[in-house]
Amino acid sequence: MSYNQRQPHGGPAGAPPNMAQDFNTMLQRSIHEPGQLEPGAEVPGRPSSSIGYGGVYSATPPPQHGPNVLGGARGPPPQQILPVDLPPQAFLTSAMLLDMVDKKVDVLLRDEKEYIGILRSYDQFANLVLTECYERIAARNPDATPTSDPTVPRWLIHDVKLPGVMTIRGENVTICATVDLDREDAPRGAKFADEEDQVRALAASQKAERRVADSRKAKALKASGIEPGFGMQTA
Repeated sequence: MSYNQRQPHGGPAGAPPNMAQDFNTMLQRSIHEPGQLEPGAEVPGRPSSSIGYGGVYSATPPPQHGPNVLGGARGPPPQQILPVDLPPQAFLTSAMLLDMVDKKVDVLLRDEKEYIGILRSYDQFANLVLTECYERIAARNPDATPTSDPTVPRWLIHDVKLPGVMTIRGENVTICATVDLDREDAPRGAKFADEEDQVRALAASQKAERRVADSRKAKALKASGIEPGFGMQTA
């Protein structure tokens, strides 16, 4: 008994149906001259035009920002803008001293001492190094009263030359400002006194009077349930 087995179209028995097409394609590729591209061949360097890809690998990817993208709700990252040139007022803390280096400055401390000199160096803690430094002693002028002539100076000052280099801790500085060189010889509302001891004694007595007044205020505030401020002692 024999069975009539029908061979698949396009190839011998057991071969896949498209084997004949693959064979014809290989035959046409072999008869092309070297260096000649066959029809439908892909050019190196060009995006693939294969069916099913649609040029997805050569397309520009969409922006990765949006509600459906991980982290897209935050929006695009801000563009970094680097400052080209900023004035000294734009800096904070000790960086503001950059414009004062090698200039004459007036430094007022927390204990009311005052020093004038040339700022030579500083650090991140605002510790100052002064050269050609003077200690300025200031006291209220006893001759200046609220009813006196406005031309009478309100302060008596005396500058004491300090030898060497002066180092000031930054935590003790209250005010640090540059000195107006055109007006430093005749400060407004002040007069230079010749006697150092006289100005020192006057300043010490006025400081003792303020200490007594501050102690009286501190006791009154504490009795009212208010904590006294800085410099006010109840003892």
